[in-house]
Amino acid sequence: MNAIQTETEPLSAILPELAPPPSSPPLLRTLVACDLVESTAMTEQLGDRGAADFVHQLDRHSRDLLQRHGGQEIDKSDGFLLLFDRPIQAVAFALDYQRLLRELGRIEFLPLSARIGIHVGDVVLWRNVAEDIARGAKPVEIEGLVKPVAARLMNLALPGQTLLSGIAHTLALRAQDELPPADVPPQWRAHGHYRFKGVAEPIAVFEIGEPGVAPLRAPAYSGKAHRELPWWRRPGMVVLEAAVLVLAIALPLYFSLRSPAAIAFAARDWIVVGDLKNQTGQGVLDDSLDTAFRVSVEQSRYINLVSELQMRDALARMEKPADTKVDRAIGSEIALREGARALILPSVAEVGNRVRVTAEVVDPHTQGTVYVETADGTGLESILPSIGKVSNDLRGRLGEALASVAANNAPLPQVTTGNLDALRAYALGVHASADGRWSEALSLFDQAIKLDPKFALAYMGKAGLHIGANDNAGARADLQHVEALREHLPPRDALRFDGLLSMFGPPDEALEKWKLLGTLYPDAYFARYYYAQIAWASANRYDDAIAELSKAFSDHNSHLGSYYYLLGTLQLASEHYDEASKDLTQAQTLHAQSLGLVIAESHAVKREFESARKAFADSKPTGVASNDIAQKLTAITLPLDEGHWDNALAAARQAINAADAAGPLYGRLFRATELSLLVLSSPPAEYAQKLRPFLDNEFAILQRKDDIDRPIAVFNVLLGAYFAARSGNIELATKAIAAGRDDARDSGYPNLTNMLAIANAERARANGRPADAITLLKPQLDGTELYLTHVALRDAYKAAGQREEALREAVWLTSHRGRAYEEYNNDQALQALNVAESDLASLDQAELATTLGEGNQSSKALNDFLVAWPEAKQIEFLSKRLEAVAKH
Repeated sequence: MNAIQTETEPLSAILPELAPPPSSPPLLRTLVACDLVESTAMTEQLGDRGAADFVHQLDRHSRDLLQRHGGQEIDKSDGFLLLFDRPIQAVAFALDYQRLLRELGRIEFLPLSARIGIHVGDVVLWRNVAEDIARGAKPVEIEGLVKPVAARLMNLALPGQTLLSGIAHTLALRAQDELPPADVPPQWRAHGHYRFKGVAEPIAVFEIGEPGVAPLRAPAYSGKAHRELPWWRRPGMVVLEAAVLVLAIALPLYFSLRSPAAIAFAARDWIVVGDLKNQTGQGVLDDSLDTAFRVSVEQSRYINLVSELQMRDALARMEKPADTKVDRAIGSEIALREGARALILPSVAEVGNRVRVTAEVVDPHTQGTVYVETADGTGLESILPSIGKVSNDLRGRLGEALASVAANNAPLPQVTTGNLDALRAYALGVHASADGRWSEALSLFDQAIKLDPKFALAYMGKAGLHIGANDNAGARADLQHVEALREHLPPRDALRFDGLLSMFGPPDEALEKWKLLGTLYPDAYFARYYYAQIAWASANRYDDAIAELSKAFSDHNSHLGSYYYLLGTLQLASEHYDEASKDLTQAQTLHAQSLGLVIAESHAVKREFESARKAFADSKPTGVASNDIAQKLTAITLPLDEGHWDNALAAARQAINAADAAGPLYGRLFRATELSLLVLSSPPAEYAQKLRPFLDNEFAILQRKDDIDRPIAVFNVLLGAYFAARSGNIELATKAIAAGRDDARDSGYPNLTNMLAIANAERARANGRPADAITLLKPQLDGTELYLTHVALRDAYKAAGQREEALREAVWLTSHRGRAYEEYNNDQALQALNVAESDLASLDQAELATTLGEGNQSSKALNDFLVAWPEAKQIEFLSKRLEAVAKH
């Protein structure tokens, strides 16, 4: 063996001699660094092959943009490193690249965005020799300080954000008139000076982006960049100035009522609660104390708490696993991203013979501890009271009035459970529910109740799951348990219980309850959602629903996608088609379109049936029969809306079997749907044979006074009365009205009182008293009336010989197709009839215009109808009407 060398050999003796890169003078150029956000998540969603195909497609489009804007590709990974001659070219490329990502994301249902950094400076360029390129080198190399600065700007940027250095901003701003015209002009934002790791001097940072799309807000601090503040805004000076001001103003009364906050915190500011650190070695405390601490803080009407779902979303944007421990560093970054003022880090440990609960309040900008609250106790049974004490002390420290803390506070063992095993089961159930593992969550809540039968929050958890599964009976049983345990609920959850329980009664009380909760706790976004859902489904108050739901659109709302979907539904029902399309697209972008049936219906409303059929084909079952049965209704209505009458009837018959399998309630609703179509086309005697069994079943349900779905039975009986009168069976109509009249009159449900008026009016018309029918119906026209009201009023006006008024109602029916589709009525059992009437109203217009001598209007209306229903002449119950109109 060779002897060990004692001196280091020169590098030239080890490596072969290398030629230096071809020398070229530095050039002033613009460098762009861009990175595709969450590319790993995209690969997991699409799979390796799908992601590769998609990235290939994206790169081709990106290189087309690059060529269009005169840029040069230097390097490629998840994004690009690009070179431009001028900053305005780089800005134009960046704007188009962000638009490209949004458009491809919309098409592929992916949340695509990029971080982009733009800087101007001297660069050194050289081309590698062919031998090196063959070995894997890039064709062109670039070096210079501009490269790391552009990369630092890129890393600082938020998703969808384009950041520029000061010099890049100055040069681009001078030439901004060269940017291509856009529907929404981009806006500039100045974000101050930032210090970047490895860069000696602070750099001015600017942003350009489209309003409503780009963040247009200052990026958060990171380990490699922080904002440079003038001396008078630095934390020490701010504290000193604040102290001087307080001393000068001297408000002793303020300090007698409120605890002075050691952090800049105001009412309804947000906090992040990190994972509780359990240092006791007691596994039973894992998960359970996290939940207990959150329950305690949530009692405050002064503090807003970033939800666990929102924290998971933030972790995903940080490209961290969902189970990442939220410690000081991670929690601070989440707080900065979510705009939270403070991070709370709770812990529990054994100190001597005592158990100590501690909570640190951390400033997320510095990650420094602002202050600490502690409480000691003896034994595990002391932990929950200690958490309550620490939580209350923190609320006071953050500035909440002491009177408010006292009023909105209840002992944790009372409002949760003193059984830590039960508390842990409940906490795991909450997590399972949030993950969509409903069956597992139900079992965990049951286990919590078994361990502590007085655990009211566990019953609340079960009730929420049953409501989500449309199991009203199960939810009502759970809420009855909660009602007996109301004193065991925290104040906020007591209001939520009131809201849930009120949903089984008339809408006015329910709306009042949810309004109260949303007002007292603005971060309880679900209160706005429930209010909007009830205002739509039970009261037909569409504008009111939209106004209340709009208050829930906040970056802190972790369920925004579902809110956009409901808002799109409400906009469609209000005939705001463009707004509906935007909201439903946003719901799709956030992957919260549920079954997506409203998306298909939004196309059908505008008679875009090819798009409607495609959207319906994309609707995927959830596996929950009570949810998926809704697909059967759209499967009836879409072919019906194109005039495929026989196909719609066949779909209605098939749907009844599936509905029966989902549950008796759904079978009843789909029988009502089938009857609503047959009333248009079946001979009276044949129709009566179908209608009588339906009504007999509903009559029997009305005999059960305690049936939770009684309002549905009342509606069905009155609807059956309308069908009977419309088909000429006055005797059966009278019997049905008598059966449902008292319930409807005293119910407090607008849809029931409106349906009673419709049934009475139709009976009057069938009895040859159309004037009485008109008198009954006209007072209903306040904007909350059922679509069917206008159908009955049209027919009453026709029977009374008031053709101009009948024509006006027919025009209303054709111009409110959104209402026809999205009116809730009785779980949308009338959707098919409403849509059919919105089409047949064109034929009514043709007939009425003819009798009024309006030939041109008649021809146009007839043509509109035949375009909508091209097979109408082959439909038996329409052929004679069409022949009569054609003769004139």
